[in-house]
Amino acid sequence: MRHFFCIAVILTACNVTVFTASATEQSDVAATTAPDQAPDATPHTTFPEQLPNQFATLQQMAARALAENNVAEFVRILEHARGLYPYDHRIMLQLVAGYALQDAKTQAYNLMLIMQQQGIGFDFNQLPQTEGIRSTQAYTYINDLLIANAEGATTSERAFLLPEQAAITEAIGYDSEKKQFLFGTVREPSIYLLDQHGMPVTDAPDFSRHLRYAVFDLAVDASRRQLWVSTSAVTQQLGYQPSYFGKNLLLKLDLDSGALLASYKIMPDGSPHGMGNMALASDGTVYLADLRSPTIFQLRPGDKELTVLAVGSALPNIHGIALNEKDNLLYLADQSRGLAFIDLDDKRPYLMGAPETLNLGGIEGIDYWNDHLIIIQPGMRPARVMQILLANNGRNIVVAQPIDANHPDFLAPNFGVVVDDHYYYLGASHWSSFDLQGNRLPGTSLSAVPVLSFPLQVVDPDANAAPDMQDVLRQRALQEQAQLPTPLQRSDDSDNQQQQP
Repeated sequence: MRHFFCIAVILTACNVTVFTASATEQSDVAATTAPDQAPDATPHTTFPEQLPNQFATLQQMAARALAENNVAEFVRILEHARGLYPYDHRIMLQLVAGYALQDAKTQAYNLMLIMQQQGIGFDFNQLPQTEGIRSTQAYTYINDLLIANAEGATTSERAFLLPEQAAITEAIGYDSEKKQFLFGTVREPSIYLLDQHGMPVTDAPDFSRHLRYAVFDLAVDASRRQLWVSTSAVTQQLGYQPSYFGKNLLLKLDLDSGALLASYKIMPDGSPHGMGNMALASDGTVYLADLRSPTIFQLRPGDKELTVLAVGSALPNIHGIALNEKDNLLYLADQSRGLAFIDLDDKRPYLMGAPETLNLGGIEGIDYWNDHLIIIQPGMRPARVMQILLANNGRNIVVAQPIDANHPDFLAPNFGVVVDDHYYYLGASHWSSFDLQGNRLPGTSLSAVPVLSFPLQVVDPDANAAPDMQDVLRQRALQEQAQLPTPLQRSDDSDNQQQQP
């Protein structure tokens, strides 16, 4: 996951006691004290009735409220933050703890159930703040399901490993004519060409000789025999110099010879910019997401420079982008706000509505296939890959099907590519092995990146209907009667379930 897009956790301050959970959970949940250990402190900060929308400011306010043992304001601030960042599982974890401190069982259980339905994995028994809400059947059943979510599920198989020198691999492409994969790296800006079995292509063109900055995406135009390379200077690349700050280049290379055909850059305008992910239309138009500003650029055939397609603070954190097969909808993955699209007829962005049971946070990669979107979510807990069935108009989500969660090869999976009827994606990245200055962190791994693959299939529109609280209570009662583990069923499955021996 790219370091400059990570959303900070609402952390504690003011010498507040930290949760006595694992190190990972301590980083996910705001620190607090159990109700019977609350310090003798009188709240003295007056928080505004109209809370701000800036995440960092809300962090500070929540930490202050908690340090002053003002649980009511802590919960109010977190509820406001969740409204702005509805997919952030760390806010949800903290909010459950806040509800528990208020003995607000209904609110705590409902939020836990939403987290379970969204696929979030966590064990609330590890948090002392939940002690007062653990004595019910609803809590026990939902928490067991949350624990099961953390165990994950595996569909993908390892296709091959990238060369060990391919550090911070951030881009993957596929040449459908020659049946070859291309991979772009950040640490030592390079492009690797591998065959379908992951073996280096012996007569590969030397694409890397044109690279000055880190590679963030590759777009293969197999019919025109062109390779588009999105590059931006970052501190994690070897040889980075202060003069590189803000530098970027979009390269058009000959896919067969490696020759440089053209180059483009985002012109300076006083705002920070960087070239990120791309989508390629059938007419050769390139769409490009800005790494550092809420902007989508386009480069149409014959254009001499990039032009702005859409801009706005409504989509501040765009990562993956993808085009539908009609080239009229450009899908965008926003780290904090989920999925959006730009109607290329009216050039306006729209957020895609999603059921509360679908978590669309922390998305890096997004690809389109046959009325579906495939999304990669390293920012989820656990990290996962999902396949989403779209409505006929391509603007709405029908249902989502989990493919992989907490795969044993996962270490911040990021981007993929559709290859015929399979999807290939990068199972790991190395961003966490370097600090913001590009220094290697002690004890970190640069092991070879696994390329994972799974077959693409049409998602059943009736799959994965989520249960409500009554389903949970009913299932818990049936489980206790039978004294057997029972999978969570929908209400309309109850008759079938009771008939099972």
